[in-house]
Amino acid sequence: MSGLAEGTLLQVEHLSMRFGGLLAVDDVSFEARTGEITGVIGPNGAGKTTVFNCLTGFYKPTHGRLSLHREGEIYLLEQMEGHKIAQDARVARTFQNIRLFPRMSVLENLMVAQHNRLMVASGYTFLGLFGAPSYLRAEREALDLCRYWLDRIGLAEFADDQAGSLPYGDQRRLEIARAMCTRPVLLCLDEPAAGLNPRESAELSELLVAIRDGAGSDGQKIGVLLIEHDMSVVMRISDHVVVLDYGRKISDGSAEEVRGDPNVIRAYLGEEEDEELPPEVVADLTQHGGETRP
Repeated sequence: MSGLAEGTLLQVEHLSMRFGGLLAVDDVSFEARTGEITGVIGPNGAGKTTVFNCLTGFYKPTHGRLSLHREGEIYLLEQMEGHKIAQDARVARTFQNIRLFPRMSVLENLMVAQHNRLMVASGYTFLGLFGAPSYLRAEREALDLCRYWLDRIGLAEFADDQAGSLPYGDQRRLEIARAMCTRPVLLCLDEPAAGLNPRESAELSELLVAIRDGAGSDGQKIGVLLIEHDMSVVMRISDHVVVLDYGRKISDGSAEEVRGDPNVIRAYLGEEEDEELPPEVVADLTQHGGETRP
């Protein structure tokens, strides 16, 4: 990519990831901007989660540059350890499978997200043990942030309940709130609507739009990177959509542009490149977002 568009937060350049003889991601480039939701979609096995794993330090890319631009600094994510990506570059992530601490309380799950900040404020134990004012202030701020997000997701009255006892949809929202308690500038969400009913999906969409628009306690807008199979969610809330198929990028643009792209329609329906799609099939796909291939 040449040049940097205004507001660019994340720049992915020529990303490739190989596992032995399998090329899972093949020369993928795209950008994500602050104050926007960027949807990353594609049929099963397209390489979406592999891209996330490269961005968040679970994998070291075979090739490519992953740069996060924040406050005049550039963080080269492909050169950083995973915990440094979260702590220094301020990239937060959720997973396809919920990874809460089920036997900890709802409030404790949000407090644990602020562990690093509190450890620094405690002087790595001693200031906390003696109740130093600087630590007590940091602890109050952490609790305030927890209460803020519990109110935002409607779980304030369940703060002392075990996280594992919550209904599935509430656990999904709690996981997002926990990620937001790390104060990220980039929030990566892997299938956040998986297993949700239509009402819960609508509530999730409202939450993600609010986060995009600066719903954090500091009012700062962040970038959201979203992997999702629920096309009703993706097409409704995404400002920008990137489509992958067999590890390669096949489309990149607004939701409207991507929805009508013949390459995207063929990828979801499994049609041969030279086959003409029936108009009624195209209409159905563009209206409902299509189904992923088995």
